[in-house]
Amino acid sequence: MATLNLDLLKGLCESPGISGREDQIRSLVIDEMRPLVDTQSIDILGNVIGVKRGNGGPKVMVAAHIDEIGFLV
Repeated sequence: MATLNLDLLKGLCESPGISGREDQIRSLVIDEMRPLVDTQSIDILGNVIGVKRGNGGPKVMVAAHIDEIGFLV
């Protein structure tokens, strides 16, 4: 059974990332995802896309939001 990475969870929770200003949380996600994927890219909307090449098994997509609800004052 995998152990929970509390430092990563804390970093994700504490990084600001309100909609339209996700630069800090995006950087954290990119750094954490880098060793897990073969290629990474960011599209024009700021989505982080990681591709892990397989060897003929089923194709799987994992999608998640990195932004949070917030207000700018």
